[in-house]
Amino acid sequence: MQAKLATQAIAGTLDLMFRPLLLAFALALVACDSRRPEAAPVPELGLETRFPVRMGVVLTQLRVAASDLEKARGLMGVTRLAEAEGMAFMYDAETRMSFWMKETPLDLDIGFFARDGTLLEVRMMAARETETTSSASDQVRFAIEMRAGWFRDFGVKPGDQVNIDDLRAALKARGFDPKRFIP
Repeated sequence: MQAKLATQAIAGTLDLMFRPLLLAFALALVACDSRRPEAAPVPELGLETRFPVRMGVVLTQLRVAASDLEKARGLMGVTRLAEAEGMAFMYDAETRMSFWMKETPLDLDIGFFARDGTLLEVRMMAARETETTSSASDQVRFAIEMRAGWFRDFGVKPGDQVNIDDLRAALKARGFDPKRFIP
């Protein structure tokens, strides 16, 4: 019994001795941290950032999906879009494009664009549809999704142009090389 009490007393004494030492060590580590809040890097502009992009004569606010993961995610889970808000899907080669609406709770229009920014066609896509919607042309370089009826409501039609310089600026701001997507 006395050995047990002696052991507890020693443990308590060591605890009292080491606790201030541990606290002092922790404070010294914090004091030695050379990072200052004003020196913190500016966060990258992510997929949620909207960029002003003119389509025809209409100014839109577009999210720009450039990585494979961003393009795969698209507008999944988005329950509301502002009046002139959408998403641009950027590709590095001309192709026939196909999109689906899995986990997308909004009806959308999708515009398919040539590399020079000319709108080739517009298709409607129903919410949560798992069948793909494909472009008629195999010369599509990028696509833009807007709320259903947007292209009609704003008079943006095949033959109209998206402002390529606006898209280049958005890509650059996101940290992507614009020349990869828009030569």
